[in-house]
Amino acid sequence: MTSQSTTPTSLCIYCDGPGPFSDEHVISAGLGADDDRFLLGDMVCRRCNTDVFGCLEREVLRSSPIAVGRAFLQPHGRKRGKHTSVPGIQAQHKQMANASGYPDEVDFGPHAKPIVLPQIKMIGEKEFESSAASLDELRSFVKSLSSLLQGTQVICIRKWGLEHELRYEAITMLRSSKTFTLADGSSFQAKPPRGGLWLERSDEARTGDVTPAATIFKNLNGEIVLKTSSTRIEDALNFFACAVEQFSFDVQVTKDIENPIVSVGMTVTIGVVERVIAKIGINLLAYYLGRDYVTDPGFRQVKGSILTGSPRLGGHIVEDATITAILNAAPDNHHVFFLSKVNQPGGRAAIIMVAKLYGAAQSISLALDAPAPHLPFPVFFLVDYVNHEVKQRSLVEYAEYLLEMGSAGQ
Repeated sequence: MTSQSTTPTSLCIYCDGPGPFSDEHVISAGLGADDDRFLLGDMVCRRCNTDVFGCLEREVLRSSPIAVGRAFLQPHGRKRGKHTSVPGIQAQHKQMANASGYPDEVDFGPHAKPIVLPQIKMIGEKEFESSAASLDELRSFVKSLSSLLQGTQVICIRKWGLEHELRYEAITMLRSSKTFTLADGSSFQAKPPRGGLWLERSDEARTGDVTPAATIFKNLNGEIVLKTSSTRIEDALNFFACAVEQFSFDVQVTKDIENPIVSVGMTVTIGVVERVIAKIGINLLAYYLGRDYVTDPGFRQVKGSILTGSPRLGGHIVEDATITAILNAAPDNHHVFFLSKVNQPGGRAAIIMVAKLYGAAQSISLALDAPAPHLPFPVFFLVDYVNHEVKQRSLVEYAEYLLEMGSAGQ
């Protein structure tokens, strides 16, 4: 039997752990940078890549201001063959004004076009109204809902915690003699049980008297969601079980909605966007200058902030007119990342990362005292998030590229 020692070159560049390792996209794949020419191999451990970075990126790409820009501007997310999806927005509410006064639950299709989800709303104690993008979708939803509510029990699922550290509470509702009652106890799980009913709460402070007592709908993932405000879960289930039995498609009216008014509300974790941008900066340095460069102690603090959120990273909105002009000269449908340096005494340097994502730019300091780069700075990375391609350019190459693109557009 032979033993194998761990050498510094086999350690994770972020946590100094021994692995196992997994390939890390230099720039987050969900930003349209799933270009396999730009990967870090044997540098980032699976725990950092999956458990930390994967969760952070999901929150930024789905539940932050960047998620809104991504939904409007990026045609599709990471390429996954037949499973490639349209970028979505996760939020506490996504609603569209309804002529009845009670808002419809909506989600977003390509280029953030609002889609009315199939739904039934509980109005008062005895009345209900329904909405959907089409009559066929409403029929399918009522059929699925009827099947769900006719069983002997329904497992309800509620999310707990922030997007990047979620847990799921499973609550059992028992049905006897067409009446639902809450079973004793609940359990918390790392993953949600399949086939359950998702629970949400309406923000009554925001919507006031126009909030339905409860709404049940099917989201774009095919999950059925119960959103309650002034009624208990079991009472809402009893109501909707009765509603689907009485449902009639003969009285449904179809109409087009012009210039819809849509409201979106989300909770954003402070600092999560800066952590993802800084992580991309460290990845770019590792890709451009190599593993040894980013393992210098000068990067220790920023890497700790990326992994834990503490101390908080200080991102700044880019206001310098020269830098803004350089960023804005890039073609449409492109992110721009560039790394620059400020020389320090003793052959050291401060390293700064500037990122322009979906039109908004900010800068983050990656190190105040790092080795002077051994390759030319500044260096630019352009991400064509429509065609999912990444290009690396020196300052001269970037200027030539912009001139070339400008000439081609004339």
